[in-house]
Amino acid sequence: MPPRPTRRPLLFATAVLLVVGACNAFGVGDGARPAPPAASPAPSTGAGAGGGGVAGNPGTGNASDLPLPIDPTPVDPGAGQPTLVVPRPGQQDPHPVAPTRLQASVDGRHVLVKISWYGGVEPCSVLDSVKVEQGAGTIALTVLEGSSDLTAVCPDIAMLKATIVDLGELDPGAWTISAPGSDAAPIQLTIA
Repeated sequence: MPPRPTRRPLLFATAVLLVVGACNAFGVGDGARPAPPAASPAPSTGAGAGGGGVAGNPGTGNASDLPLPIDPTPVDPGAGQPTLVVPRPGQQDPHPVAPTRLQASVDGRHVLVKISWYGGVEPCSVLDSVKVEQGAGTIALTVLEGSSDLTAVCPDIAMLKATIVDLGELDPGAWTISAPGSDAAPIQLTIA
């Protein structure tokens, strides 16, 4: 009587094929990276318009490296570079996060600020908005993150993120731009 084939080699081969297929689907091992999400920039129409402008806009988050002009499409970051994200208002349980760095780009009187911070991964940590509070010669920026799924189980991984806030045209004079409650150094600007 011939020997009966065992199922172990078949199970092992199936497991290997599943792992290889998963690696290929996520670009593991071949140097490929997933394509970044597409974003639609919000139009800027003057003073206070755009990202978190004085009129209470939660921020467009148009993202790219500074200086102007800014390309609003998020990019796949290189080593040490933040992942550029755009706000998605309406997240659940929005709360402030502490930025680590502020960078300004000035074109005449038009000011853009790149804000960087460490946050969790989606869907647990999603940029909801950037709150902009303007006073006499001061602008305070507060980054708000929330969750798109409060029931999700997320790994405890921190990632460097950034967004661009369009402050629009500022009045001439000295300005201090800060992120209260954070370690980010304030920016001092003089607008002519």
